[in-house]
Amino acid sequence: MSQVMSAAPITGGCLCGRIHYTINRPPRIVCHCHCRMCQLAGGALFLTWATFDASAFQLTAGRPKVNESSATGRRHFCADCGTPLMMTTTDDPLKIDVTLASLDEPDRFTAGHNIWVGSRRNATKGFDTTLPSHLDEPTG
Repeated sequence: MSQVMSAAPITGGCLCGRIHYTINRPPRIVCHCHCRMCQLAGGALFLTWATFDASAFQLTAGRPKVNESSATGRRHFCADCGTPLMMTTTDDPLKIDVTLASLDEPDRFTAGHNIWVGSRRNATKGFDTTLPSHLDEPTG
């Protein structure tokens, strides 16, 4: 479960500073995704996502490039520096997944789940074993 949020808005953006966003409600859920698409999109062994109500999210600077990574998934990233920022899905347009690392204060929230652990890499085995793990759940 995510930590209790203070009244301050949630802000974030990309490495080069061209894209910024603000979110005015706390996340629904925060999870580590181990799916192969997240590994490749992030160049990492997993990505940590915070799922928000789409209506709470607002771009305040820049416009991300979009990659249609699956039949329903759209990954949004900075075309200049490559930072993975968000993911939207056509099957649930009322939510937006935001990479926790792109938040200005990523320590405000903690992950409560591991998902797509069937694709987990050997280097992460044993990582966060206290969290519930779900083999085939969507990113949320």
